[in-house]
Amino acid sequence: MRTSEETAGFWSLAAGYATTELLILWRMRTPLVFMFAVPATLALTLGSAVAGADSHGRAMLGIAVMFSFTTTHYVGLALFREFGGNTWVRQALYRPSRAAFLLGKILPIAGIGLAQLSLFTAIAVVFYGTPVHGSPWQLLAVAVALLGVSCTMGVVLYLVTSDTSTFESLFYIFLITAGSVGGAIVPDENLPALSRAVGFLTPHHWALRALDEATSGRGEWPPVLRAIGVLGVCAVVLGVVAATAFDYRRQKYDLY
Repeated sequence: MRTSEETAGFWSLAAGYATTELLILWRMRTPLVFMFAVPATLALTLGSAVAGADSHGRAMLGIAVMFSFTTTHYVGLALFREFGGNTWVRQALYRPSRAAFLLGKILPIAGIGLAQLSLFTAIAVVFYGTPVHGSPWQLLAVAVALLGVSCTMGVVLYLVTSDTSTFESLFYIFLITAGSVGGAIVPDENLPALSRAVGFLTPHHWALRALDEATSGRGEWPPVLRAIGVLGVCAVVLGVVAATAFDYRRQKYDLY
């Protein structure tokens, strides 16, 4: 059982890492392009051509879900950056709380991801007339669960790669493949049977199943909660793997 001082120290440490990461992200600016400008361009140019007639709003939601996984990319890069700046030696010597370190790295990126999903959902509802038959709380719960998966996946993908080149190659393969078969670009009902079967294993499928229920569906909680439950289990499993397997002393290579 942690004392109040230990708890305060934990959150202070996490906040310190989060503040540093937020400042770095602000200076980079590229997250604004890949998390906002690129999906907006794709949604506006593809629109109903891939989602079906009068489905611009659904295309907007699908592509937002697909590009919410850029948080996977930026979480991994945040960890690799320790090697580019040679700060990993300090972490390896002092070994701060792994949970506080990872939480501090993840929170700013997850916050940007939540802003992205919120913005594109608002655009779909306000400008494209996407209905919301469920509760806004359903939309928020889906977004949080989805980001839990994407951010912890970034840590796990970092753990299984040794350099940024390999990490980014695997990430882009996942981003495009999972988004395609998971119904983020073309809705499930328009996909070939094999793609639908594979897509069933992706977090995109479950997130969009919940979002479809909350928007154009009946807005009932049980289907939404089932999808959130699947995403939640994935996030917990990935989080446990990330927290237990993370090792400050394992050297990696930031090639940028």
